[in-house]
Amino acid sequence: EGEVRLSGEPVRFARPFEAQQAGISTIYQEVNLVPLMSVARNIFLGREPKNRFGLIDFARMNRETTELLDGFGVRVDPKRPLHTLGVGTQQMVALARAVSVQARVVIMDEPTSSLEPREVETLFRVIENLRGRSIAVLYVSHRMDELYRVCDRVTVLRDGRHIHTGELAPLNRMQLVSMMLGRDMAEVRRDGLTGFAAEGHDAARTPVLTAKGLDRRHQLHDISVELYAGEVLGLGGLLGSGRSETAKALTGALPLDGGEITVDGKRLGRPTPAAAIRAGVSMLPEDRKAEGIVPGLSVRENIVLAALPRLSRGGIVSRARQDRVVDIFMKRLRIKASGPEQKVGELSGGNQQKVLLARWLCLEPKVLLLDEPTRGIDVGAK
Repeated sequence: EGEVRLSGEPVRFARPFEAQQAGISTIYQEVNLVPLMSVARNIFLGREPKNRFGLIDFARMNRETTELLDGFGVRVDPKRPLHTLGVGTQQMVALARAVSVQARVVIMDEPTSSLEPREVETLFRVIENLRGRSIAVLYVSHRMDELYRVCDRVTVLRDGRHIHTGELAPLNRMQLVSMMLGRDMAEVRRDGLTGFAAEGHDAARTPVLTAKGLDRRHQLHDISVELYAGEVLGLGGLLGSGRSETAKALTGALPLDGGEITVDGKRLGRPTPAAAIRAGVSMLPEDRKAEGIVPGLSVRENIVLAALPRLSRGGIVSRARQDRVVDIFMKRLRIKASGPEQKVGELSGGNQQKVLLARWLCLEPKVLLLDEPTRGIDVGAK
């Protein structure tokens, strides 16, 4: 049911391509490009420039790609395969592709989730440019600062239902969050002030995890980390600085050329993900779609995936023990799903992230590594 109107005229699209032809361009929350193709091929996919012989004019395509990306502050070889770039740079390529099409409406779904501050500012300049050209922008985000920075009007949705539409300026942030969460203002204020306290580390205590001199050619050089029980250690840096690589190295997901990792005083000989998990080190990855969830499996199967050895006896996995674990964590983390057998790929980004978190929490890890854990999730899940 329902109706879509474009410039006042009713429209009905059977395929995404028809919407694109009508002038609706979309930037998806998860990068929706072709990893093995070059940057230029991705930007001009389906509308490649041709020479007089009817063949693809690669020289022109690469040149125009370079000029387009220069406007976004992205310096990259247009012939380089997309999968060799970081997630943030891939998102900027997706943005460049969407804007380069002759669009009347540009839909941006969580466009800043993978971007660093400098790139976010570039995105905001692009939005101002689009507005100046009378192009409509539909901006989907949970980030209050961004909404108040770029939006004129706001529509609030909750659990697939329309809650409110109106001018954004008269609404303060607390009112907006209250509508998003479905809670009254007093409850939102109280929850916003609730925090968790942890003791700082004592110099006399032994660190739970120690990494010394981690090296990986062209990615990491002489990285050392100490992490104590009850401590939250932050890793900061711009895209490409080595944050994710450090986390992956600590869990054995990134092979090292040198260095040493110790957990509870025991050295991980040759770090592998399996060895790290056995030692009590778990990691929630930055890209949950590519490196975290298994979309075709159920919520239950995704949660117990790493715990199956613990839930089995004599090689037989106990379904009753699985169900107990899943029930506990679905309630504890408030995972919204039709039930434990629903496919995890059908859940929202925030609920997928909770499923991943449940997967590692049910192992009772000594060390939990979280790489950009709030990327693309709403304020309630956050």
